[in-house]
Amino acid sequence: MNYLEYEISIKKVRSLFIFLFFLSIGSVGAQVPATYNVEASFEEDSFRIGQHLHYRLSITYPKDRVAIIPDSAFNYFPFEFITKVYYPTRTDSLYAYDSIIYTLASYETLKTQRLSLPVSFFINKDTVKLVSTTDSVLINRLITAESEKDVQVDAALLSTIEKFNYPYLIAWTIGVLLLLFILYKIFGKTVIKRYKLIVLSTAHNKFIKEYEVLAAQFKNSADLRIIEQTLAIWKNYLTRLENKPINTFTTKELILLYDQEELESTLQSLDRNVYGGVVTQDTNDALQTIKRFTNRRFQLRRREIANG
Repeated sequence: MNYLEYEISIKKVRSLFIFLFFLSIGSVGAQVPATYNVEASFEEDSFRIGQHLHYRLSITYPKDRVAIIPDSAFNYFPFEFITKVYYPTRTDSLYAYDSIIYTLASYETLKTQRLSLPVSFFINKDTVKLVSTTDSVLINRLITAESEKDVQVDAALLSTIEKFNYPYLIAWTIGVLLLLFILYKIFGKTVIKRYKLIVLSTAHNKFIKEYEVLAAQFKNSADLRIIEQTLAIWKNYLTRLENKPINTFTTKELILLYDQEELESTLQSLDRNVYGGVVTQDTNDALQTIKRFTNRRFQLRRREIANG
């Protein structure tokens, strides 16, 4: 090897070292600088299923960076996100310090449950992403395997005291009363009027049947006691129909009340028959006259209710 070849070899070696030096610098620059620190830990050592846990995330990073932390949309499995508290960022001349406490809950039955969270740092288009240290927490079992067997063997339904739902009853009663009030305002008068007409017609039909039976009995037997009985049920019916104490009225008072010549002669004829003990053909006619008079009073009362 001459001197020229030796010089060329030295230059190649020197160039190789320079290339390796810059390559090492680039690889170190690609790694996460020591100025970033993401730590996380549970504040509790153990928990029960469904109990709230507190998970603290502490972050240190250059103050010219922006830190992005997981929010409610992140998958915290095996935990479920409840809420988080973000404390104000503290800074000094070089670094920023963040502290976040997450409130989590777990419904998994894994004996040991672990969690770590990713944190991203941004400045312009440059991005650094770190994952926090992993911390674990133990589940606190209240029932051991042996006691589970005992519970399964001894499990039985217990009767419980049924409590009456008074608020439901009150609400239901108020609703029914309100509905009835509305129906009464809309249909109340019509319903009451229809009810009165039905009661009136029922009572009249009953009276007519009883009256005709007594009239037929008198026609066959000519027993004056039937006349007295017929007049008694007639006065009782008029008492309900007219809403007046007609069953206490004398013949003269009835004649003055209705002031009808036909009724006057009829009642006087019946009085003569009863008190004189004499039965005539006029007696049967008088009974029919009272029946027609009563039918007219019924029709009059019916019109009053229908038009009232």
